[in-house]
Amino acid sequence: MAREYARIRISIAGDDHVEQLTPAAQWLYFRILIPDPKLSHCGVTDWRPKRLINKAAGLTLDYIKTAAAELERERFALFDEDTEEVLVRAYIRSEELLRNPKMAVAVADAYLGVFSRQLKAVIASEVHRDKGEHPDYSSWTHAISRESVELLLTAKTSDEVPYINAFGNRNSDPEQVSTTNRNGNGVTNQKGNPDPGTETQSETQADSLHLHIQPNSLQPAPSRGYVSTEGHQSDEPDSANPPPPHCPSHPGGTEAPCRACGDARVARERWDRANSEQQRGQREAEQQAAYEAKLAAIELCELCDDDGYRGTHVCDHVDRGTTAAKGSALARAALEKNPGDE
Repeated sequence: MAREYARIRISIAGDDHVEQLTPAAQWLYFRILIPDPKLSHCGVTDWRPKRLINKAAGLTLDYIKTAAAELERERFALFDEDTEEVLVRAYIRSEELLRNPKMAVAVADAYLGVFSRQLKAVIASEVHRDKGEHPDYSSWTHAISRESVELLLTAKTSDEVPYINAFGNRNSDPEQVSTTNRNGNGVTNQKGNPDPGTETQSETQADSLHLHIQPNSLQPAPSRGYVSTEGHQSDEPDSANPPPPHCPSHPGGTEAPCRACGDARVARERWDRANSEQQRGQREAEQQAAYEAKLAAIELCELCDDDGYRGTHVCDHVDRGTTAAKGSALARAALEKNPGDE
């Protein structure tokens, strides 16, 4: 069901972090991103800035991207221009979506629809943070949502898939950033953008998250997803045959300097990481398959509602009335059977 309204906390009126944003960044956040009808339950929506130019008189693409860069630096919103997606980072926690088991299932469904690996990793980090702050939420253990939140809690976080700035240090100098609108009126950013290294705290939707940031001014963003710094590994690790951690000359190790042992140790560490990654991928695939099977069973069942409940209980999709009727019919047939027919 589509949202009919967007919730904004009253405390934001005096929030220092929000007030440090320029009018352009506040406009993009509160006028465009938060009320976007397509904003999913995990805080992701389309990012196609050219389509936003008609949202207000006098907008330019540069004005919009400058505002987006500021939201990114301040961690209000994160972007993936390759997949054309934007994440309102603290949306899940701000809306307290994981408090309700049914909404937790909706968050997991929305997560599976996100294309960006970087944004999915940030979402997983947000879920971990939410669990740490609210371990009492029933969604963590409730029958209907347990598998869904487990999918989110075992997914890769931003520790494993670092977020790379989409906009880098765009227009970060304190001078005015002028954008000329279609009517010739000058729309000027009078407030210099803050130092991109500055971290600030907030009690609203921009609560600080310690992400592993790699500004694209220092490292170019990958064209798709996460690119390992370990170099390309063409083959999956053989879990049954780990490489030895020492060279053939020192099978038990040695305290003496040995280049071959060093190379063997690096190879073994690389194998350990790859094997761990392979096992994680298998677990995620199994969890997703189980989750999809659960949804399919609910879809086919005529006894339960769309959330998998039959009344106040989780449905097991077994029509006991029909089963009992068949059993009774078989029992009557057996009792009425003529012994001479055997």
